[in-house]
Amino acid sequence: MNRIKNILIINLIFAVLFSVMNINFSIDVSVFAFVIGIVFTGIFGYFSFKFIIKETVYGKIAIVKKFLQYEPYVMLLAFICRRAGKEGTVYVFDLISVIFWLGVFATSCLLQFYMSPKKFKKLTGKELQEKKNSYSASILRTKKQKENSRTFGQWLGFELLDWVDALVQAVFMVLIFQIFLFQFYKIPTESMVPEFMVNDRVAVTKLVAGPKFPLSDVGLPCFKNYNRGDIVVFRNPHYTIDRNSEVKTVISQLLYMLTFTTVNTNKDENGRLKADPLVKRITAVGGEQIFMQDGKLYSRTKDSNEFKEVADDSKWAAYNLNKESPALKKYIQEYPVEQPIFDALELTEETRRSLNLADIKDECISISNQLYNLTNGSHGYDSEEIRKMYAPSDLWEIMLYRDNFMFTQALLSNPKGSRWFELFMTDWISNSKVDFNSNGLKDSNLYEEACFKLNLMFKAAFGNAVLRNAKLIYSGAKAVQIDQDEELAGYIEQLRNLHNYICFMDRRNMPVFPPNKEDGSADYIPEDCFFMMGDNRFNSFDMRHCDNEYMRKITELDEYSMTYYSNMAPQYVPKKLILGATGIRFWPLSRSGRTGNSAR
Repeated sequence: MNRIKNILIINLIFAVLFSVMNINFSIDVSVFAFVIGIVFTGIFGYFSFKFIIKETVYGKIAIVKKFLQYEPYVMLLAFICRRAGKEGTVYVFDLISVIFWLGVFATSCLLQFYMSPKKFKKLTGKELQEKKNSYSASILRTKKQKENSRTFGQWLGFELLDWVDALVQAVFMVLIFQIFLFQFYKIPTESMVPEFMVNDRVAVTKLVAGPKFPLSDVGLPCFKNYNRGDIVVFRNPHYTIDRNSEVKTVISQLLYMLTFTTVNTNKDENGRLKADPLVKRITAVGGEQIFMQDGKLYSRTKDSNEFKEVADDSKWAAYNLNKESPALKKYIQEYPVEQPIFDALELTEETRRSLNLADIKDECISISNQLYNLTNGSHGYDSEEIRKMYAPSDLWEIMLYRDNFMFTQALLSNPKGSRWFELFMTDWISNSKVDFNSNGLKDSNLYEEACFKLNLMFKAAFGNAVLRNAKLIYSGAKAVQIDQDEELAGYIEQLRNLHNYICFMDRRNMPVFPPNKEDGSADYIPEDCFFMMGDNRFNSFDMRHCDNEYMRKITELDEYSMTYYSNMAPQYVPKKLILGATGIRFWPLSRSGRTGNSAR
């Protein structure tokens, strides 16, 4: 019994020291941390001294044991409360507090072990009986003796309290478990199809990822070396991650657990549930510079200036879900691209790759000259004045595709229209980066060249549509004749296919990231940072994108480039934001097992 008493005294010393570390005089939530710790420790100390340390009262030891069961959780709440205030705490202060908490936790576990019925009897020769069990035995006697119902009421009360106690302790145990060991994650979207389906449950290993105490940087170091292909769960960097946001996140997690997942306050400023954390696959690591083109990922490092295709990425990237196996298809809820549209996307890419710059140069000049001659245009206008006729927003690709006839009418009604149209169609030809001999661009990459050629394809189709509209208008064709004109319909079909491609281009392509430095030299993802994408590339909001769309040019190498709305804004994720790697999928049972690469 002396062993239990000595450990109990050590436990109380740790608890008092920990509580003292929470003293704070700020007028905010942190002031309650000391109150929580010292009040709990005071009551616990009173019962410990009265029933064990001063004189052992075997019938009351269960009360002390119950306090020991809650002690680590109450102290952890005090720890969080102290750091939720406006001022926060420094690392050294947190470290000392954590050491005291670990002392409380270790001695509490040891005491509960010694107070287990078998161990306690072995140490002291005395039997410990739970309070609820004594009433259970009593109720059996009262039934035989047909006594009053008072004992039954007491038994029922203890039974209900015991259930509540078990549930609350389970919540806190799961919370501790999730902070430091494993976290069970429910897949919320189809961004990782076919590896993960909606509502799949996976276990995320956190122990090797360097778990930290809530609202502090104190914890274990990261023992995991993350590599390309690892599926990880990480904090969403699209949201502001500072101390205030972390306080809200931790509080929401506590409420979520304490209300048995019925209350989730982890919402953004618009009241929407945050997509945080995220589960994605690491597709690039520190020391790499990357870009994507036509669904292929390219990478280079400081050791090689040449971009090379990342062959492994094709094992994970899923663009055409229509070709997945029937066994997987039954779980897929949404197909972002139907097979005919996907075929059209690939045809557009094939056409762009085979595009001859010399041929399209001649085509653009011919279209411009024909419209100029048709309208009897004049060159007698200042070029700067002409350039200001239309802003980039006026060249929004969807507007030019849908309203090509109205755009033609506006050009024909403006005396400067044919001159502007000439610049629109041919100004790119004089760009110094255009190399007609090599049919490409000087000092560029596949992404820049592809965007440049895609813009020319749209420009040629739109130019032909404008020219055909003008010819029909000048010939006196009626509206119904224009609507039924087969040549015009062919150009509009080309514009429709190009528009469809542009709608998906930021899911299938990505500019060089990180972008080159101002002097043109390459920049690379920093060490211990990673780039993540979802496997379902057409249906994944990941590190390629931002929350808000903005208008951008298809190519910066053409002053008169078409524009479109994009949310392209690549960013890397620091290692410290990774919560862990996915380990085992435990639900559904039919697909349970270790997570890895889906079969192709």
